Formats: sequence, C-alpha cells, structure tokens
Amino acid sequence: MERRYDIDRLRILLFALLVPHHAATGFVAFGEPIYGLVNDRLAGPGLELAIYFSHGWRLPSLFVIAGIGTAFATRRGVTGGFIGKRMWRLLVPVVFGVLFLNMLSGYALYRAGAVTSGVAAVPAGPALGFFAFWWEWLSHPRLNHVHHLWFLLSLAAYTLILWPVMRLRERIAGWTVSAPALLAAIVLVVTFIAITAKPFGAAVAGEGYQFPWYLGIFAGGYLIGIHAERVLAVLERRAFWFLGLGVLTFATEVVLLGAGLEGSEAYGVALAEGGWAAQGIAPAYGALPVAFAAVEGANAWMWAFAVMGLAARYLRRPGRALSWLTRAVFPFYVLHFPVVLIGLSMLAQVAWPWGWELLLLIVGTYLVTGLVYLVALQTGRAVVLIGGRAVATAP
Repeated sequence: MERRYDIDRLRILLFALLVPHHAATGFVAFGEPIYGLVNDRLAGPGLELAIYFSHGWRLPSLFVIAGIGTAFATRRGVTGGFIGKRMWRLLVPVVFGVLFLNMLSGYALYRAGAVTSGVAAVPAGPALGFFAFWWEWLSHPRLNHVHHLWFLLSLAAYTLILWPVMRLRERIAGWTVSAPALLAAIVLVVTFIAITAKPFGAAVAGEGYQFPWYLGIFAGGYLIGIHAERVLAVLERRAFWFLGLGVLTFATEVVLLGAGLEGSEAYGVALAEGGWAAQGIAPAYGALPVAFAAVEGANAWMWAFAVMGLAARYLRRPGRALSWLTRAVFPFYVLHFPVVLIGLSMLAQVAWPWGWELLLLIVGTYLVTGLVYLVALQTGRAVVLIGGRAVATAP
C-alpha cells in the first residue's frame, strides 16, 4: 500500500489543534479546577462551547489515527522487539516530562498562585525555592504529575492490552466484511462501551470511563488501518455525509446537555464528565443519560470519519516539509503543554484584553515550542527524551 500522506497530515493538524485548545482552557471558568489557575479576564460561554466541541472529537480522532498508525507499523508482524521499541518511545518522554518539563510548568503556576486542586500546585504554605518545590511537588501524592502525557501512558497500555489481537493481524486482514459494515460495527461496539461505563467513572483526561472508551476507539482505528484502502475510500466518498451527521449529533448533544443542566448544574456536569451513578446523582441507565452517552459517542465517530474523509479528499499529496513535520509532531506534543502553562501563568498577571492574551499565548506557544525542538535536535540522541529521533541535519 502506498504511503497515506493524508493520515500524516491529519495527525499533524490534530496535534497542532492541541495548542489553541489547551490555551483557551485557561480563559474559561472550568479551566481553574483543571489548571489551578485561569486568566484574570475570562472569555465567556462562546469559548466554553468551542472548547467543549473540540474536546468531543479531537482526542477520539487522535486515538483512531494512533490505531491506524499502529496497524501500518505492524504489517510485517508483531514481535517482542516491536513492543519493546514502542514502550521505549512512549514511556521515556513520560519519565522525562514528569521529572523535568511538567515540574517547570508546575513551578510557574505555583509562583503565580495556583490552587491545590490544579494539575500542578502544592499545598499553601511558605514560599518554596525552585529545588524545594521540585521535591515537594514530586512527593505530593494528590497532584497530577503526568499532565498531558496521560495520552502516551494510555497508548502504551492499549498496545500491551491489544498485543494478542495484533498477533492475529493476518486473520483480521482476511475478513471479507464490507467497509460500511465494519465501520457500523465499530461505532456500535465503542458507543456501547461509553453507555455502559460512563455512569460509573467520571473522567477528564483518560481516566474513569474514558480508559475503556478510548481503548475501543484505538482498537477500532487498528481495524480500520488493517483495511485502510477500502475503508478510507468509503470515508473519502462520504466525507460530507459524515460532516453533516457530525453537525446533527453535536447539536443534539448540546440540547441533551442543556436538559441535564436545567435539572441541576451537578447533573449537567456529571453528564459531561461521567460518574452520575457513582455519585448518586441519577440512575445509571436513565433515558437522558443513556441518550446523551449514545449521542456523544456517535458524535465523536462522525467527526472522526468526517475529518479522515476530508483529509483523504484534499490532503493526499506529498510535501517538502511533510517528513520533517511528521518527525517533529511527537516532540511538539510533549513540549507544548508546559509552554502553555508557563505562558498562562505570566499572562494572568497582566490586565490586557483576554482576546489579545489568548492570541499571544497561542502564537507564542507555537514559536517557543518549535524553537525548543530545533535546539533539542542539536543534542543528537538526547532528543529521544522528548520523543524525537536524531537526524543528520535540521532546517
């Protein structure tokens, strides 16, 4: 099979969208319990809805692309050597990120007055110096030290869980099921996972119900990757159909979420994050929660199919910078979030209009992250610490 440049380009674009998404979260009210700190001036419900929309399909699409990429990488079989290399590539940046990169952003938030509930703050007390904070932050059990790198931990876990399935790749490749039937089966199975698991485990960043749900999405992407030529051809032909279905399912999701919020804010939040049965807010499988989980799951797939279909239509050409960007996207992902948090902690101290601050944060994050990556390339093999691969020359 020829190289799918559309998958390469789509992967780059989806990771690039992480910057405006993570930056914008610092400018809305629900960003405070996530980051521990938000900007001094907030944007309002319009940006909140945009973030909610992005979050509903961007991460599922990334897990689909990861599954497709894993299928491409296992064409010649799945050996212990492949698994070892995959674990090394995924987990080394996690360790380096926890010990150094995330700690830097945690210190910046701490100095800016972040609260304990955030991802990187420490309990209130006397001001700590840099090295004292480092030890306090790493040893504090209530804090999230992994931050955005949970995505890599999930990919590592999913790779190990699906290792037996990957060893059956040749049998799966022999399936004669039609592409539409395969897509329909994937959507139904993964949406069923969301319906059954979401009442019992709230999630924001890959934990709770999202762990089995994203596992199903990753596995679905792996099946799509094995049958990529047939499936992607269908998605290319029906891209605008899926785009229309995505608009329809998202509008329905918003209406159902509004109905939950009318009942109570806690109910609406539980519908969005999950765990309503575990918290005693509502029965596990009431009409509204089941409908919301089903529509939410379908919405994620419709947008994932739409963006893959549109990429197959318009992004299949090679490019001079594509190979370099493909190598850079993983390190860019590892590096960008600490840059966002450090920039947010600085901008929260100035009284500029929030729109200009957000734009400055987004542009600045792209520039600083790109510059750090270029510098890291000059270190040779040490670039593996941020998920990179050493190359002879860099632009």
